[in-house]
Amino acid sequence: MSADNHDYSLSATPHARLPMAVRASGCRIWDRDGNEHIDACGGAMVMSLGHCHPRLIEAARRQLDQLTFTYRFSFANEPLVELAALVREIAPMDRAWSFFNSSGSESIESAIHLAILYWQHLGRPEKTGLVSRFPSFHGSTLGALGLSGSRWRAPFEPVIANHAVAQAPCSDIRARRTQAEELAFGLTQIEQAILTRGADRVAAVFIEPISGASGAAIVPPEGYLQGVRAICDRHDVLLICDETITGFGRTGEWWGADHWGLRPDILTFAKGVTSGVVPFSGIAVSDEIATVFQARDGFAWGHTFSGNPLGCAVAAETIRTIGEEGLIYRSRELGARLREGVEAIAADSEMIGQVRGRGLLVGMELVTDRDTLTPLPDGSAYLTRLAREQGLLIYSCPTPLNDIVVESVLLAPPLVVSEDDVDEILERLARAVTSATLRR
Repeated sequence: MSADNHDYSLSATPHARLPMAVRASGCRIWDRDGNEHIDACGGAMVMSLGHCHPRLIEAARRQLDQLTFTYRFSFANEPLVELAALVREIAPMDRAWSFFNSSGSESIESAIHLAILYWQHLGRPEKTGLVSRFPSFHGSTLGALGLSGSRWRAPFEPVIANHAVAQAPCSDIRARRTQAEELAFGLTQIEQAILTRGADRVAAVFIEPISGASGAAIVPPEGYLQGVRAICDRHDVLLICDETITGFGRTGEWWGADHWGLRPDILTFAKGVTSGVVPFSGIAVSDEIATVFQARDGFAWGHTFSGNPLGCAVAAETIRTIGEEGLIYRSRELGARLREGVEAIAADSEMIGQVRGRGLLVGMELVTDRDTLTPLPDGSAYLTRLAREQGLLIYSCPTPLNDIVVESVLLAPPLVVSEDDVDEILERLARAVTSATLRR
């Protein structure tokens, strides 16, 4: 705090006094006034291993004593090589290669670079077009915003492209389509987006296997991701999976793509890869694509902190911890407990129109009543505020979709959450939902 006791940082909430966090452990944060908050969303779906996991803190300490920075054009470093080998073991594509950055947005940018350069290397420089979906969120840099079908792009429309032109299936519960109808609808949206632009001009399709911050844990119908893979193959287009939120066990598999045996060409990740200990992200690239670059001049389009040894060391320890402590299975097991509890709450509340998700990523869509499924105006912010009154942090996901705003919230507690923690999350959530119902 400054000498005059005023916070001069640019705030996202300039008209609200936020509690001052001073300590955190597991899924709990304590503020300066001694209040305990259960972080049931990991801030922004970041805390895969919870706050201040001892193995990650120790890994950071070890690396701090040895080497904290190398510039990728001057040196390699041992944590980078180790991490790339670990990602190769768990990636959904065979013989994956990796590249590491500092944020999810940066990794999306690197994936865009790779896709466009790949086609240039193959003598097809006209393939520069990108296709993505709405609703979606891929990051806050201008390139990533161009891929995002979300409210965050609105102020920058004059200077960004609109690649989010295909509607994701199951994203509008008011359509009341069957799973078979959703499958046909979703695949038609992707293929028409490619054909409208001309397959010979499209470089890649970007998708979130399970939606994250925009749409709140929308799970596609069976066969959808395999269908998108087939469409991309048919039209000679790369398939890029954004696993910024769904990676590292969040949904009960290493990757969201693993639920359907999907093999993307490029995969992006961030958030849970270091459980918030240091900013870090990366991409995994299929061997077929990587060898094209390795046979030429490599991949030079990175950032100053690409391959940072401190981030690599913590990320490598995250992967080891998830594997050695059986946290993929734990995400499935406690995710089922969380989902069952949320569905029980929903059964007693007209304001919850749908519960969805996989593993420890659970979304709730908020409506005025379950018959009309009309979105509850400002419901996301409203329920998030009432949950906070109960000492529970959940994630607000208001999402524009066609001519409405879908109101949803996300739960994403850490993979190390206990059964007692899940039960307490549900108790506090139930009180918040009851309070919201009574105050309407």
